[in-house]
Amino acid sequence: MVRWLLAALAVVASASAQGAELPGLTRLGHVSVTVDIAHALDAVSTDDLADRLADTLGRAEPPVTVADGARDRIRLTVSVQPVSATTLRGFWLPFSGTYGVGALRLGVEREVTLPGAPRAFPALVWQTERTVAGPWRTIDREIARLTDGMVAELLEARRRAR
Repeated sequence: MVRWLLAALAVVASASAQGAELPGLTRLGHVSVTVDIAHALDAVSTDDLADRLADTLGRAEPPVTVADGARDRIRLTVSVQPVSATTLRGFWLPFSGTYGVGALRLGVEREVTLPGAPRAFPALVWQTERTVAGPWRTIDREIARLTDGMVAELLEARRRAR
């Protein structure tokens, strides 16, 4: 048990060390998409973001097909919450607003099997992250802009790995 857990950590560490030059991205052709939103956002839904990801991936060259149940998974995690300017600043001022503060993380997970492991398990083979900070009224556009940038980074890493 401990041996295969250490081997799994070695796979993830190796993937992190290689970064965007990971050869496994060349086979990224069929994926499932998962969007996790840690704090409820009125302006953005998981379906909106999943559709945006699927659309962008489908326009890639060669296209990445989004299909439920695919072995490879692209996971977008949105952890953005409203924070008052008073909280950020530490004191109250008139006409203070609310800001969205948090992070976005986009990762590619692939099922891996290690010798001696009882079953296949998901391993993170590529990941990028962005910090989100902006006025709450525009946070949906900021999340969309940063998501597009992260997907472009993933597609560029896939292109370079070929």
